[in-house]
Parts: sequence; C-alpha cells; structure tokens
Amino acid sequence: MLRKNDLIEFNIDRVAFPDKGEGEYEGQKVKVKGGIEGQKVEAKVSKKRKGHIEAKITNVLEKSPLETEIGCPHFGACGGCAYQTLTYENELKLKEKQILDLFNKEGLDINYLGIEESPMAQGYRNKMEYTFGDEEKDGPLALGLHSKGKFYEIVNVQHCNIVDTDFTNILTIILEYFRKLNMPHYKKKTHEG
Repeated sequence: MLRKNDLIEFNIDRVAFPDKGEGEYEGQKVKVKGGIEGQKVEAKVSKKRKGHIEAKITNVLEKSPLETEIGCPHFGACGGCAYQTLTYENELKLKEKQILDLFNKEGLDINYLGIEESPMAQGYRNKMEYTFGDEEKDGPLALGLHSKGKFYEIVNVQHCNIVDTDFTNILTIILEYFRKLNMPHYKKKTHEG
C-alpha cells in the first residue's frame, strides 16, 4: 500500500495540459508536474486521489529519446522552463498534442489549422518577472528566477535562452547596484527588508 512520501519509479507515457507527466505504477495512474514523454523518473508520492496518485519528480533516471543536450546553464536548478531539453520541433509537437487532447476530451469538433511556429526559437519572451532573494538560506543576495520547487531560493540567471540578452544585462547591473548598497531584500516570511 502506497503512502505519502514513498518513492516510486515509473515511465512517463504522456504529457497532459498543463505540463502534467502521466504514467503508471503498479496499475495505478500517476501524475507529476513536469516530465517529458519517454523519461523514467523517481518520484515522491504527495497525494492519493480517487483514480490516481500525485507525486513530485525527485530524479530523472533515464532521459527521453526526445531530449537533446541542454542549452541552458541553469536548467534543472531554475524553475523557469519546462522544455529546454527538447528541440523546438519536438516542443511544438508536445504542446500541439496537449491542445488537441483538450479538444478531444471535451468532444469538440474543430477545424484545426495547425500550430503557428514562432519566427524566433530563442530570445522570444518579452516579459520576465525576476525576484530578489537568497541564493540559499541566509546566503548572498540574488536576483533571478525561483529555484525549481523551492519558492524561497532564487537562481541568479547569468544567461537565459528565452529572453533577449538585454534582460540579462539589465538584471546584472541591478543586482550589482543593490549588492554594493548592501540593501536587504524583502523577506516574505518575516516581512522585513
């Protein structure tokens, strides 16, 4: 009998919207946030629901055949991107399948015209929300994106594939400025800063 915090291993068979990896463990459906079809993962059970188990990926044991070399130095630590290990072509196919599955699930008969590719596979995002915080608990001031699965830890983003380089340049200048001032960031738990 599975219990909360038990570790399980299973293969991700499909990815459903919104970014939910699905597979089976001992005949039971398992859902995890993230993951890519074809990965073998280790996950910690977080909840048992009627008809499925919810878990959190703790380790990718085997990569998916769809994955390529990671082009981002922050991937894995940063929680900003889900599909950096996929080619743009495979990312589009995965997202297209998720959308079509939603229409099919609702029984909608649509005139599907296909997915529209972005003219830019990198540097396409025109909005980012960065956060001040600690690199680790009581560590140096950081400015960047939340660590994957750790809301109170921040990853200093030195390079990001999905935004223009101007974003990173501005972020670096702002971080250096506030470090020189030795100004504390706002701490949500204590309401200080």
